[in-house]
Amino acid sequence: MYPELMGAVCCAILLTIGGHRANAAPQGARSQKQNATSVHPSSPPSTGGARKHPPRKARAQAAETVSVTGLSRSARRTKELQKTPSSTSLLTDQTLERLGVQNTRQLARLTPNLYVPNSMPGYSVNNYFIRGIGEIDPQGEPSVGTYIDGVYLPRNMGTMQELLDVGDIEVDRGPVVFAGHQSEGGGIRINTLTPTNQRHAVLQTGYGTYNEYQIGALASGAIVRDKVYASIAFGRHARGGIDHNYTVGKDTNTIDYTQARGKLRFTPNDALDITLAFDGTVDGGTNRGVGNLLNPYIYGNYNRAFPKNNYSEAGFTGNIRYALSPHLVLYATTGIRGYDDKGMYDNYGDYYSRASQNLYYRDRMYSQELRLHGEYSKLTFSAGAYFMYENWFTQRWANNATSYNTAPNVLTQPVLAIINQINRNWAVYGDVSYHIAPKLTFTAGLRFNWEDHDNAESLYYLEPGNHLAGPAAALAALNWGAPSSLAWRATARDNWIQLLPKGVLNWQALPNLMTYLSISQGGKSGGFDFRAQTPTALGSLQATTPYNPEIVTTYEIGVKTDPIPGRVRVNGALFWNQFDNIQLTVTDPSNGLSHRFNAGTGHSAGAEIETTAQITPDLSLRYTASYLYAVLDTFNGVVSRTILASGQIYNNTPYAGAPLPYSPRFQTMGALTYHIPLDLPGRFEIGADVSFQSAAYVSSAINPQTRIPPQTYVNAMAGWTSPNKRWTVQAMGRNLLDHRYLQSETLFQSGGKPVYEGAYFSDPRTVFVSAKLTF
Repeated sequence: MYPELMGAVCCAILLTIGGHRANAAPQGARSQKQNATSVHPSSPPSTGGARKHPPRKARAQAAETVSVTGLSRSARRTKELQKTPSSTSLLTDQTLERLGVQNTRQLARLTPNLYVPNSMPGYSVNNYFIRGIGEIDPQGEPSVGTYIDGVYLPRNMGTMQELLDVGDIEVDRGPVVFAGHQSEGGGIRINTLTPTNQRHAVLQTGYGTYNEYQIGALASGAIVRDKVYASIAFGRHARGGIDHNYTVGKDTNTIDYTQARGKLRFTPNDALDITLAFDGTVDGGTNRGVGNLLNPYIYGNYNRAFPKNNYSEAGFTGNIRYALSPHLVLYATTGIRGYDDKGMYDNYGDYYSRASQNLYYRDRMYSQELRLHGEYSKLTFSAGAYFMYENWFTQRWANNATSYNTAPNVLTQPVLAIINQINRNWAVYGDVSYHIAPKLTFTAGLRFNWEDHDNAESLYYLEPGNHLAGPAAALAALNWGAPSSLAWRATARDNWIQLLPKGVLNWQALPNLMTYLSISQGGKSGGFDFRAQTPTALGSLQATTPYNPEIVTTYEIGVKTDPIPGRVRVNGALFWNQFDNIQLTVTDPSNGLSHRFNAGTGHSAGAEIETTAQITPDLSLRYTASYLYAVLDTFNGVVSRTILASGQIYNNTPYAGAPLPYSPRFQTMGALTYHIPLDLPGRFEIGADVSFQSAAYVSSAINPQTRIPPQTYVNAMAGWTSPNKRWTVQAMGRNLLDHRYLQSETLFQSGGKPVYEGAYFSDPRTVFVSAKLTF
């Protein structure tokens, strides 16, 4: 273990021991332990300034009532977010189950202006775009952060989570700067269930098309009542291939996913709440099998390199909540995570494996956050400090295409890139909310962020002599071949400072109507390119040329209202994002090198609405809609275009006025759930949801070949719950129209003629039936 990481872990252990020794005991904390729906210890209230909390004694009395007649945790969180001046959606476990959502990849279109590309290279890899802000590369730093129980995940790999023990998912639209690691576009906050005195157990299984099956189990309860609690969850999800590699005779796009999480919670006294969690994930399914639009059967995969995957991840999360006084609460969140991934990545569906890569990734991350939250009459504040250390190591056996001629003249240059990047992030931040008037609150905050990045890379040839190889030799070299000779070695280091402010003015016009106006900034780290694999001196320059942090300034005005409390909720927002120093991998005008650099400025503007309604006691509605206009305003690179043999002009680079990738102009989703009032035992429900998104582009180079078409999906659900609510049976049909929409496309051409046109498609129609026993 690295010295810095060891020291940080020791500090975390000392902090936890110190927490155990704390003896303060304000009145009323015991009732929170007894309450089966207590707030997660890592979730301090937001300091939006709109809420005025009752005295602690009154809160304690209310907590005693909650376990009998009060609101559930999800209901309380929903009510709290209605008083928070930001565009936020909460997807409770009941909502996710009603919509048949099994994993976070299926969050697409469930909330406004959230886009989830269905083109990631493996099942455990996920990516999010919010309001036109996102990171295309799955190995890059997320622009929209994923947080599990408050711990930030530093890469897009491993962000896909299955949902058996998830309590709720909060989707924050807008910069995240006052909790943990910053995220410029927003956050996906996955909050897992916290064990309490209430005993709870679940067994679940299911089966569907393509031999898909799931099994899962969850158990939670007290080991020592009011003192020690524990929970454990396990899930296994597998599916046969929906596509086929016709060259090697194996199915692709399979699922082979196993995940487990265990928790221990301690409440040694009335002031202290400690939760320790351990989780692990194994993904052995195939990586993405890519089709080729130039083949007669476009869905089939013909690459001679089979896209196998072997991904494993483990993590520890420690959350401490310590009440210093009736007005002050200290929170500490510790995260230790790491993953290893080894597999073949077929990015283009090319028979000759040009640009295919065998990869080994190793990531080790430690983070520590301390946050103090206080409430004093008209004043509410939060102050925090954060540190993150990440060591990201890569070995990349890559095929550099040098000739696009047809067989037998296809020649490539296989290389091995060994990259080691160390990233450190320190931050202090705070915000203060003050009630200017009984209904008017002003919030101001600032984050100071300092980051330091090291990059060390060596590039080796895999073939001796002229370093070129034909298809068979290149494929053998890519199969974890030993290096032949060194092409170059380089090291570099740089650091950056960011100051990210925020100001919010919110007006609680009526008890069920709030409006707000906010201005905030979010940042994305600078760093060094992690794909330098050109054997010439330009490759060394690519590895040592830093790119600066990307900054987004967000202007937002919104309204949150419950016009018919308990029946109808309508939230909406208008926003404008200004992008500075946009990070893109394109041609740099200073050296003519294609690498990651700060390519220009841009903006996005739009509107969003989210509505839930209980139309009748038996009929409920959920509806979301969003409009987005996202464009690159200036481009600092050299614009390059090619005239294809067909006469079409093909953009090799972005250009001023080009749409930003993965930014559909319109998105909407409507879901109806109906309780069928049958004179039969149990509760029968049916439901359907329809979603639509307009066309979008998958690359910054805007071409017909990089455009994915408008897409409409129809899903349906039928379910039964037993009279004692212990048994639940549900049938879910997805993509009932059986449209295999294009999800990504990449054209490689030579001499104006297409060589291959790799493409990936959405899953076909599937049906899945599940049964769950709760006791």
